[in-house]
Amino acid sequence: MVLHLALRFYPKNNPKASSLFVLDSLAQQKVDSLIAVKPTKSKDTIYPFNPNYISDFKAYQLDISMEVVQRIRSYRASGKHINSLQDFKNVTQLPDDKVALIRPYLKLPKPRFVSDKPKKDVHVKKELNGASEADLQNVYGIGEVYAKRIIDLRNKIGGFLVKDQLNDVWGLAPETQIRIWEHFTLDSIPTIKKKNINEITIAELSALHYISPSLASRIVAVRTQKETLASWEDLSAIQQLDSIKKVRLSLYLYFNLL
Repeated sequence: MVLHLALRFYPKNNPKASSLFVLDSLAQQKVDSLIAVKPTKSKDTIYPFNPNYISDFKAYQLDISMEVVQRIRSYRASGKHINSLQDFKNVTQLPDDKVALIRPYLKLPKPRFVSDKPKKDVHVKKELNGASEADLQNVYGIGEVYAKRIIDLRNKIGGFLVKDQLNDVWGLAPETQIRIWEHFTLDSIPTIKKKNINEITIAELSALHYISPSLASRIVAVRTQKETLASWEDLSAIQQLDSIKKVRLSLYLYFNLL
């Protein structure tokens, strides 16, 4: 306000105005100091930056050409990073004096130190169809008895074909089965040649783990009565053939009309 009034009424080479408007010495000093102050042009603050992610504006602030910026971006696009001052010099190809001016604003990534601690052993799953009793007993919940039952079943069926066949191990709890698959895989399965249920003999049926001699006889008896079997529906009268057993037998048998 003082400056506004002073500029409005301050005499400019006007003797009459000078005589009409006179300030005391203290006020005159304040006016003179305000007039003497010239506004200075503020500069944008330059904050430290990671050269790997230099922006166009940052390049403008530091007077870095777009050609240099493109070199940095091409270097990044190749999958590499500027991790040191020497990297910055090599990539940008800027003269040393220019690098010295930019250096205070560079925020280089912190170096990654390789730990001297030994790496933990990576747990590699084993193949269940090749596991030994000792291998199986490494699973929590499996002792000597269950390990033997698993291997006995595997031998009888010629190797596990699907994971669900672990359900056929007597007494093996579902939570234990989950832990088994945390240690083992079923990538290597045996090659099974399926047999035509309309041609197979009672002896061949009885050789399958899931079919007892009495059940084999009943299947052949129904087949003889119907002359041919088209699907499991034709064997629905046999109560021993529940849905689970049919699923298991489908791994080894197929229906093909004669």
